[in-house]
Amino acid sequence: MKHEFASEAHAAPARGRSFGSWLLLGALAFIAVFLAYSFMQRWRAEKQLANWTRGRAIQNVRVIEPSISSKPEILSLPGTISAWYEASIFSQVSGYIQIWKTDIGALVKKGELLAIVDTPELDDKIAKATEEVTRAEAALDFAKVTSDRWAALRQSSAVSKQSADEKVADQQVKQAELGAAKANLERLRAQKAFAQIVAPFDGVVTVRNIDIGSYVGPDRNEKPLFKVADIHAVRLYVDVPQVYSASLTKGMKVAFTTPQWKDREFQGEIVTTSNAIGATTGSLLVEVDAPNADGALFPGSYADAHFKLPINPHLLRIPSSALSVGKHNTRVATVDNDGRVKFKNVVIAKDLGAEIVIASGLDPHDRIINSPPETLADGDQVRVSSPKSAADSKE
Repeated sequence: MKHEFASEAHAAPARGRSFGSWLLLGALAFIAVFLAYSFMQRWRAEKQLANWTRGRAIQNVRVIEPSISSKPEILSLPGTISAWYEASIFSQVSGYIQIWKTDIGALVKKGELLAIVDTPELDDKIAKATEEVTRAEAALDFAKVTSDRWAALRQSSAVSKQSADEKVADQQVKQAELGAAKANLERLRAQKAFAQIVAPFDGVVTVRNIDIGSYVGPDRNEKPLFKVADIHAVRLYVDVPQVYSASLTKGMKVAFTTPQWKDREFQGEIVTTSNAIGATTGSLLVEVDAPNADGALFPGSYADAHFKLPINPHLLRIPSSALSVGKHNTRVATVDNDGRVKFKNVVIAKDLGAEIVIASGLDPHDRIINSPPETLADGDQVRVSSPKSAADSKE
């Protein structure tokens, strides 16, 4: 009996220890399962957050396609109107204005008298030259009579042949002196003809810089006495940028307007160009001729010339908002078939304000990002909205 109670006494603590161990192991297992479950929940939440973040990081962009204009482009440029002919008239003789006949705005005919110059100095020279001619004529007459007399005496051997030849030579000298005197007189008379200032052609007087009593002369030609312009037609000169020089051809019709005739459009035609690009302006000088039967166009006027350029299928139009300008030059952001951003360098042909004409760098079927974000980089993944054409984007 005693041994039985002793064995039971030893068994009871052993069973207590075994139960406690299993309880501890169960608690540890519960904690492990709880921690594993919490980790899995957190991992799933972080994965969902990462996916959501990545989804939000892909930017939505609206793309457009460049458009090809089906209408001729109108190129408007400033120009200057010049007269068909314009002459600055200076005095060829020295003297004082005796009278002027026409004022600015007067219509004149070729050869019509504009002014008369009083030339006292020249008149005195002409008088002296006339006296020289008279003296030379008298001397020639006397030399001729003497030569004839000595020629007759020579026939009778009354004088030597040398003496007779000297008289003939003297006559020839007097003949030459008369010719020189007459030439000098004609020269002075020709100068006197310039005392009458006349119009060189039919036109209008645009400038008068003289008044009665004004001293004029070849040595005082700072300003012209008159300017006369032929304005039955006018010439319009326009500097055209080099990029458009190949589009302009002889015979092309050109419309232009002037500030004083806002509601009137004039018509002209390209007749020639300078065939050279200006080193400082980078432009081609173009001459446009236009009729001016009613005299509405004034020389020196400013004009707006409108050139209707032929359609160029290689020029594409995009909104100006599609350009990305910075340290990478002028670029356009496009989207490839994989939804990746690809920047392309472009060359601008013309800035139309809301639109940009692209000369090169784009394909007609490129998908262009309109208003690209500044953070957009080459190779970024984007989500594309429904594409539009460049023409639709303007609406």
